[in-house]
Amino acid sequence: VVVEPSISNMGYISLAETAEERATSLPKSGNVEGAAISMNPLGGVSLSLSTTPQGQGHATVGAQIVADALGLSPHEIEVVASLDTSTSPWTVSSGAYSSRFAGVGAAAIRDAANALAAKLRRIAAGHLECSPDDLELVGGRASVAGNPERGVSLRRVAGVAHWNPESLPADIEPGLSVTAFASTPNLSAPDENDRVVSSGSHGFIVDIAVVEIDRATGAVTINDYVTVHDSGTLLNPLIVEGQIRGGFAHGLGAALLERTVYDEDGNLLTSSFMDYLCATAPEISDLTITHHCSPSPFTPFGAKGLGEGNTMSTPAAVANAVADAIDRDLVELPLTAPRVWELIQTAEGN
Repeated sequence: VVVEPSISNMGYISLAETAEERATSLPKSGNVEGAAISMNPLGGVSLSLSTTPQGQGHATVGAQIVADALGLSPHEIEVVASLDTSTSPWTVSSGAYSSRFAGVGAAAIRDAANALAAKLRRIAAGHLECSPDDLELVGGRASVAGNPERGVSLRRVAGVAHWNPESLPADIEPGLSVTAFASTPNLSAPDENDRVVSSGSHGFIVDIAVVEIDRATGAVTINDYVTVHDSGTLLNPLIVEGQIRGGFAHGLGAALLERTVYDEDGNLLTSSFMDYLCATAPEISDLTITHHCSPSPFTPFGAKGLGEGNTMSTPAAVANAVADAIDRDLVELPLTAPRVWELIQTAEGN
């Protein structure tokens, strides 16, 4: 059973100082992320991220969020995932770590998308002579709810904002570019007793591993593995499954294969993948994934982080299963075949 924290409070880095030392400098707290969205004169939409993804699917989910807010299809959203601190909307806490994207990164995207959607409705309302509250953005158009024939294309609205700003009401700023920042609540600076809320949300995991051990060789086989996650609202279930399977692969490697060995002079003996073994397709067993959803009250979508969970739970679950099988109270990872074989021989008095 694992608690998976996400959205780290940047304030905890100051626990390296004493309370007296902290009092002499600027307090540190919270976790903030930024995002920017713009619409060009032809209605094309660009989203700029500051979460520096390396394959976690931020661009896919970001496009989903923007498309939902603007009534477009995700493939119509161009996502710029590279970060330039000279031009991108970032803060010191920006980046891909602590499984923070679904909680705070997605929140910044949502806020920027909603702000742009509100501006599009206001411009379209002037064109259609109605209230912005009467309009909905669907299928690339701003249309009167219940009367889709009475509407205007978003491309037309973009053209007004870019090419004919004199037609805009005096209280509407020309252009269609929005930057938004989102902050996770309740992440205060450490107090005088060194107490701090370390993370913005907490997911939960229950893993059950069933293993079989070959007495002759010590080889461990995973016969069955079930992982149950409470990660709040799932923004993209397919990406979620990929994250879980990736974490499981990492955890299984740590449990059964990956060992760092040094000689008595401190020289690394496992310096290549001939000696440091990583889990590959034949070693990674199948697993059953299920979910129990209790939305986080602190994130706008109710999402919690999950990208790192099974890297924590899988080594413990496999270790517990092996310990149970060979009747040991404690085992040391990784549980390589030779190491397990030695434990079996010791248990049997050989």
